Order: sequence, then C-alpha cells, then structure tokens
Amino acid sequence: MRRNLIFNGRSNYGVLGHFFRWFLVLCTGTGVFGQEPQIDEAQMPRIPAVEPEDVLDTFEIKAGFQVKLVAHEPDIVDPIAMAFDANGALYVIEMRGYSERRDDRIGRIRLLKDLDGDGLFETSSVFKDELQWPTGIVCYKGGVFVGATPDLSYFKDNDGDGVSDEERVVFTGFGPEDSRLNMQALFNSFRWGPDNRIWGATASSGGNVTRPDDPSFETVPIRGADFSFDPETLDFRAESGTAQYGMTFDSMGRRYVCSNSRHVLWVAYERNQVRLNPYYEMPDPLVSIPEDGSAAPVFRISYDEPWRVVRTRWRVSGVVRGMIEGGGRVSGYFTSASGIHSYWGDALGEGFQNNFFVGDVGSNLVHRKLLRQDPDWVQPFATRPDDEQETEFLRSSDNWFRPASFATGPDGCLYICDMYRETIEHPWSLPPGIKQHLDLNSGNDRGRIYRIEPEKFQRPSVPRLSEASDVTLIELAQNSSDDWHQTTSRRLLFERDRPLPAKAILAPFPALLSSESSLLSRFPYWDGDPWLEATLLNSLQEIEDIKEAWKRNDIDGSPGFMLELARLTGRTGDRALVGFAVEQLAERRFSTQQLEQVVALKDGLAYSGLSWEAVKDQKGLRILFSQAELIAASEESDMASRLVGLRFLELAGGSSSEPLRKSLISSNRSPKELVVQAAKGIADTAFLLEHIERLPKEAFRTAAVRFTENGEDATRFLEAIASKQVSLGQIPAEALRKLRQHPDEKVVSRALEVLPKVESRSDVVARYQPALDISGDLMKGKAAFEKACVLCHQGLDGDRLGFGPPVASFKSAGKASILGNILDPNQEVAPQYQAFQFRMKNGEAYIGMIGFENRQSVTLRLPGGESKTFPRTAVQSMTGVGRSLMPEGFEHSVSVEEMADLLAYLVQ
Repeated sequence: MRRNLIFNGRSNYGVLGHFFRWFLVLCTGTGVFGQEPQIDEAQMPRIPAVEPEDVLDTFEIKAGFQVKLVAHEPDIVDPIAMAFDANGALYVIEMRGYSERRDDRIGRIRLLKDLDGDGLFETSSVFKDELQWPTGIVCYKGGVFVGATPDLSYFKDNDGDGVSDEERVVFTGFGPEDSRLNMQALFNSFRWGPDNRIWGATASSGGNVTRPDDPSFETVPIRGADFSFDPETLDFRAESGTAQYGMTFDSMGRRYVCSNSRHVLWVAYERNQVRLNPYYEMPDPLVSIPEDGSAAPVFRISYDEPWRVVRTRWRVSGVVRGMIEGGGRVSGYFTSASGIHSYWGDALGEGFQNNFFVGDVGSNLVHRKLLRQDPDWVQPFATRPDDEQETEFLRSSDNWFRPASFATGPDGCLYICDMYRETIEHPWSLPPGIKQHLDLNSGNDRGRIYRIEPEKFQRPSVPRLSEASDVTLIELAQNSSDDWHQTTSRRLLFERDRPLPAKAILAPFPALLSSESSLLSRFPYWDGDPWLEATLLNSLQEIEDIKEAWKRNDIDGSPGFMLELARLTGRTGDRALVGFAVEQLAERRFSTQQLEQVVALKDGLAYSGLSWEAVKDQKGLRILFSQAELIAASEESDMASRLVGLRFLELAGGSSSEPLRKSLISSNRSPKELVVQAAKGIADTAFLLEHIERLPKEAFRTAAVRFTENGEDATRFLEAIASKQVSLGQIPAEALRKLRQHPDEKVVSRALEVLPKVESRSDVVARYQPALDISGDLMKGKAAFEKACVLCHQGLDGDRLGFGPPVASFKSAGKASILGNILDPNQEVAPQYQAFQFRMKNGEAYIGMIGFENRQSVTLRLPGGESKTFPRTAVQSMTGVGRSLMPEGFEHSVSVEEMADLLAYLVQ
C-alpha cells in the first residue's frame, strides 16, 4: 500500500542544489575552437531523480487544486499512454525501449487496479511484454488495441489472471519502409471517436496499411494522414492530418492534435466528410488556433540540465553544430508539445469544460488553454487564462518530470502520464562528446502517474459500467457531461451491438461539406467566414451553378471567395464558362483584385489542361489588356495601378508591350517598383542581360533565375559571369544550383568551368564561424535577408507567405544552428520540408514540397512561394529526393560580415 501522496502549493525542492551544479558547468572552459572538446565526468554533473516520497514538493499548481501521486516505480515505468477500462482499471503503455533499445523488445503494457477504492493503484501486473516501442492504446471488448510500429495488434486476457492470452495483429504497415524509425515520430494517441470508430495519429511517419489476415484487403496509404478504423468490420481509412504526439476530441466531437511548438491544432474537417469537387480543393484542415501563436510563451521553473548548458556553449562557440535553444535561452516558449487533451470531466469545476491541457516535456510543465468560440465564426480559438498569463497550470522544478499524455478518469479528474526520465532529448541531436557522459536509459526503471483534483476533493466511487444495463448506458451516453462516463457508455453500447448514432456534426460546418447541391441560396448568411465560403465553393460542381455564382452581386465584396471562384472556373476547362467569367470581370472596375482573379483563372486552366493561349484572345480579356497598357504607361497613374497594369500585361504575352518594358528598364527615371515588375515580364532576355547590372536587387534575383530556364539563356548567362559582366556574389544560390544541375549537359560542363567549386559543407561552415563572434548590423541584416532569403522564407514582418520555414519558427535556434543550416541545408531536414520530384504524364517535371493532398489532387509547393495543384490522374510518379530544397552554395551570395549581419537580423 502506498502513502497518500498529495501536494498543493509552490515548489521548494532542490533549487540551491540545481543552481550550484548549473553554475559549475557555466564556469568550465571551452575546448579548442572548431574541434569538439573532451569533457570529463566532473564537468558533467548529472541531475539526480527525486524519489516518490519527495516529488510532490517539486510542483507548483494553480490555486485551488492539488497533485496526487497515484502510481510510481516499480509498479509503473516509462508510461507514455494510458486507457481506463469500463471498470476503472488502467492500462498503461511502458515505452521502456526509449530511446535506443527498440530491438531489445522491452516495451510493456501494465494493468493497474485500485481494489479498495482509495484512489491509489496498489496492484500492478504485466499485461503484455516483449513489445518494440509501443505508443498507442485503447480499450475494446475487454481487451486493448495497441500500436507498436509497424503493427496494430489486439490483446485480451480471457482467464482473468491479468496477463494477455489472446493476441493477433490486426493491421500492419505503419511507419516508413525505407528509413530508420524516429522514436519521436511513431503512430500514437488511440482514441474512441464520436463516430464509434477508433482514431489514431501517425506523427507524419506514414505507411501503407494492410491486413495480414486478409490478402484481399486493399492497401491504404497514410502519408500525410491520420487514420481511423471500425473495430468490428475493420474498415480502415486515412483521415485528415497529421501532427506529432497527441490527439483529442472535445465534447462537441471536434478533433485536435499537437506538434512541438504548434501546441493546439484544430482539425477543421475530415476527409470523409467532404463530397469531392473535381474543380476545387478545400483548404488545409490543420489550423493553429492559439491566440498567442504557435510557439507560445511558457514559464518553467526547472533549471537547465548541465549537459544542455555545455552543448549550448559548444554550439555558441562553433565547436559543434545544432540548435541553440532560445538563442541562448533554453526555454521560454513551446518546443515539445505532447499529449494534447480536451478535458470535459465533472471534477475540476466550472470553467474547466473543454479546456486544453498540453504537456511540454522539455520544460517540465503542463500548459492550459481555454476554448473560445465566436458564435458568428466557424473556427474556434484557444486562449490563455487571465490568471495564467505568466505562469502555468502545473510546473515542476524537477527536470525529470515529463508529462507525456493525459486522460480524464472515471472520477472526473485529470490524470497525467509522467515518463519520468533524466533525458528526453532526441539522441540524434546529442554530440558524441556529451552523449558519452549521459545514460539515455536513465529513468527506464522509473515512472509516475498523477491525478489533478480540487482541494478537499471527495472522490466518488467508480461504477462498474461493464455490468450496467443498456438503459443505464443509454442515459449516460446521452445525458452525462463527463467524458469518461459518456465515451465509455457509447463504446459499451457499440460492443453490445446497440450503437448510438455518431455525434451530430456541427452545422452548418462541416455538415454541409457533403452537400449534393449548390448552397448559393444560403450564402448571404455566411459572408466573410472563410470556412463557410469554402463550403459554398465546394458545393459548386455544376457549370450552371458556377455561372450563377458569377452573377451574384452579394459575393463581390468577398475577395477571397472571388479569387477561388475564378480558380474553380478555370479548372472546369469549359470555354463557354471561362468566357462568361471574363466578361463579368471586364465589366468591373480595373483593380488589383481583378488581376488576381484573372491570374487564378489562368492557374485553373493549367490544372484542367486547357491552354491559356486558347482563351486569352477573348474580347473581355483584350479590353482588360488595353486598359492595363494605358494605365501602366501613364505617369499620371498612381504606382499601385501602374504595377497592376504591368502584371496584367504579363498575362497578355506577345511583343506588343515589350517597348514599354524596355523603356522602363533602360530609363534612369523609372521607379524601382516598375523596373522590378517590367523585368519579370520582359520576353527579350538578351536585352535583360545587357541591362542586368542596373537592375534593382529584387529584379536581379528574378532575372538570374530566369536565365537558367533554357540552355541558350543559361549559356549566355554563364558567359556574362565569366567576363565579369555579372558579379558572382550577386547571384542567388538557387540560380547557381540550377546551372550546376541543368538538364543541358553543355550548360553543366560550362558551369563547372566558370563557377567556383562546391566546397565540403563542413569546410564552409568552419570558414564562416567568425560570423558568430561579430556583432552584426540589424538593418544590413534585413537587407541581406531581402537579397538572398525572401523568395522562400517569410521575414519577421510576416508580410508574405514563405515557401520554407518562416523566420519566426527558427529565430530562437540561435546563431550557430542557423549558420549550420544555411550553409549545410541537408544536415537535418524536417519531414514536412522534404523535397519530392513529380514526373507528369505529359513529360513535365517539378521539384517541390508536398503541401496538401487528398484523394483526387496533390499540391506541390515550389521555390519562390508558388504552388501548383495537380489531379492525381496527371501524375506519373512522386519520388522523395532525400534532401532539402534549400540549395548549397549560399556562401557565394554573402561574405562573412554579411552573414554576421544576417544572423543578427534572424535572431533579434
């Protein structure tokens, strides 16, 4: 029997001890510059575990609540996921093989029971052992479904001895087939859904799922998807997704996931809810909804681990490469969001229904968000409680506290799985000089489960719902406001073949996504909400309905809707409809929005396979082109209108507007903005090259990439570089990469002669280390960013949608890490930024990143921010190229001093 361990209040454990160890590490010397130093054990003091009888003193918790330790080692070790059965017993996954012992098959499932009803689990048995990295669990028919990559299996104890004696692999094929498993990216978070299906997250690990017992089962690919299955029929389907570790449903049946800094992601709709429209694709369903942003502030009270301090110092000094957390701050923002849980139990009290609880396992805390819903808006929002603006719901001074997942218990309280271990860091990120002093298995014999409850909580008796009548279960399923009672009752009724209908889908979104007819008659009530506008667009699948939408005056005030309506129109490939849309556009006032709609129309035509050349001579477009040329040439027109005019003329093609572009480029009086736009559209590349040195840097960048598009222009460009007509230092790295990898062998051969050799990445990184010690100039750094980076990355002002990671997402990584990733972009590539090569059936080829895909189309994001969406029927193959799209050779674009300026700008 355990002592009744309860704590409420503030932490006072180990502060001086941790500080002393931390101070000693800061005082240790750094090794030889550029070479990983040796460090002895005395310089690497370890942080000891806190014993169970003392651990509650390490916590701070919100006033009015208390922490109760309900299970700990040796009865439970390395818990990462849990599931309460119908009688209150708790199945817990022990990932004992984390992080490097998968092949030892030491993962287990523990079964914990509270036999005397005191709220403590005093009995523990090994329900199933010899598992490889188990990560997900959910109860069903007296047993459990368990995920252990690559298998999803079912285990059950039929003789009552607490040990599984029925075992079978239900599905297999989860996870990557051609690379080593990432222990932090395995399928996980099994949940009983509001639709009487079992749901799981894939953590972007993908896979091709099959049934070993059914050769006729059609393989289901789950790249970029989560999944669900019917536990009886074993119907399996890919669902919208995916994030990393954690998935939950709120009381209304809406689904949420989390991933690292993106700690609350709303899944706007599921794939099966959408009636596919051949001319339109819904926006990405994963939406970050915290009002304080994805990488929201967090407020830890634990001290930095000594090994982390040493590693940070090494990285700052350039001894090793890698991320410097917080640019020198180890914490202060979300980095490792885990186990998101929407709490809707009945114990924590008023104001806690549909609160989100998210663990940050790296910062040793539990973060809380409130769910806020505007009655006139589809998207929910997550907001920080007023009294937790600079603190956390729960936090510990113990670095071993790792809140990996959560559950609402039969008593309505919040339960926490604490993996409790010394090091949670991904082993691939640890330098060998540090790793040799760490025991990555330290904590594999420890683990904790806590209950969060109100002070003076009177715990109710736990009902045995497995013995309840159908009438009782129906009452609980329909009327209980408590998560465990309602969800368990629904599951038991399903098991007894008396399923209740799936929870009603929220109306009007996403319920109307499956509409079989146009929703135009409802549109006036939706104006401005992007999700309801998307629902309307998805309902427009007949030519006459699309035509009717163009006629409506009440939609002209919604630019986003009109833009997508134009794209949808082009995708139909219907010439008569396209002509009608052009006539409608020509009748409206000449504007930027009008131009964007014509561009979207052109993009849609490309998707349909209908040539822009076949429609651009229509009367309505000729009228627009004439207006555009007059406005662009007139010095009396305002700048915005002239720019719109030039952009319109790019769509017209031909040579009629070439004299205007040439005059703008060659004139010393032309405003910079007009020169940039003229350079983008000019057809005479020989003229452009002749004037390239006088171009503004934005236009130079665009022109340089244009010169790589065909063999003749590329050869001419290389000769200009060889003759010093073009300065090598001004050429963007992307253009240099294209020249070196050009499909024309003669171009490649000349590039080898003219361009500098590509140095080894480690040599380049070493050569640029002095930039880390130079105090850069922010304004010059911004200029360097705009010169070399802005085509692909969103800057700190957030004024454009970037192709690669936005600066805000990596600015806290620190100068050394950013430097390494700039100069050696392939050293570590996140899954969402992996490059794919698309080969089309018409012979075209593209390289980019997969943005979004569904059953009928796939979107490829291209360098420069452009996206192309292809029908799957047009794609011959999609192949991962195993590298980043950020080209090597950035060092040719910036000096060491400019790099220092750039780094200063990026980490400000």
